Amino acid sequence: MTTNTPAPSLTDTDRPAAAPRALLLAAVLASALIALLGAAWALAPDADLLGGPPDRTPLELLLGPTGAVATLAAVSLLGVGAALTALSRRLPRPALLTVAAAQVLVAGVGMGSMSTLSTAGYLLALAMPAVVGLLVVQVIRRYPRLRVPVAGIVVIALAAGALFLGEALLDLAGYLLPAFVAEIPMISTTLLLVAGGALWAALAAAALRSDGSAARLAARVTRHRVPLTLVAAACPLPYALIRLSWLTPWPLMAPDGLELSTRLWGLVLSSGSWLAVVLTLGLILPWGERFPRWMPVVAGREVPIAVAVVPGGAVAALFTFAAVPMLVGAEMMTAADRLLFAVTFPCWLWGPALALAVRGYIGHRRDQERRGSAPEVAGARRA
Repeated sequence: MTTNTPAPSLTDTDRPAAAPRALLLAAVLASALIALLGAAWALAPDADLLGGPPDRTPLELLLGPTGAVATLAAVSLLGVGAALTALSRRLPRPALLTVAAAQVLVAGVGMGSMSTLSTAGYLLALAMPAVVGLLVVQVIRRYPRLRVPVAGIVVIALAAGALFLGEALLDLAGYLLPAFVAEIPMISTTLLLVAGGALWAALAAAALRSDGSAARLAARVTRHRVPLTLVAAACPLPYALIRLSWLTPWPLMAPDGLELSTRLWGLVLSSGSWLAVVLTLGLILPWGERFPRWMPVVAGREVPIAVAVVPGGAVAALFTFAAVPMLVGAEMMTAADRLLFAVTFPCWLWGPALALAVRGYIGHRRDQERRGSAPEVAGARRA
């Protein structure tokens, strides 16, 4: 006579890590590129590949320039091996979480620098002309009655700008374009490091999805997603208002001898911050769930969750990773200046708050899917 003995249940240590295959493949690619870049920086420091490693990073201050890039290469190579093992479903969840924490701490926080924040500023500011142009085109296209008035306003604005601001605009363009081209290697490096850290943070979140404590925490975040999103949306406001003051006779935190071209650059930077406010509020507004009617091609369609989550999560990672180097950069300031700096550039709050807002958006949309209901369209038709 035979007896059936129940198979032993898998412990948390034995259970293989579950993560989306696409996310694992992206982590393999990012970690491999970072490992190659770190090894190149360590073996040929004078080659200045992609502008060299970021300056004054927490890892550099802790281990020195060579130790920092060597550690980056080694930890990233470990990430490649771990992600490949996870693809074959042979990596236990605790091991994946440990490796993910190492990637975030080294590639994300450890290699963060002041250039991390300047990259965000450049990209947001340079996006504004395209955003404004798209809005004007869509208003003219969508609302025939407004075509003549809007076209007239645009022509008058362009003529006035050319007449009164032409020289300043040319000076600004003459400075910005070469500066942006010169910063492309730094921007590329920053985006790669942020992407590596963000992908591993996302892998850790995916691996924890089945954990009871993490699920309860995610549910609480979803319930409080509105206040969390409002906090995240308020974070760019101090910087936006300070840069907007450059257009007044009382510019705040401005260099001496403020020229008109610099004042206009302040306006561009401020507009990028206002764009960040609006996009963050989209996580709790109807048009964050269904595209507004005036948008081309996708008008009225449901917004895929990834369309909001991927950029939102990337920006949250960028600001979170910038928080430590920002605090390090303020170490020589007076107490009053440090307080002003922390309020003007609140990466320490902005990044985590935005990450929680994005997580609340994910939970809200998944709750809708489980209930089998379409996203709220109230206000979408009016948009």
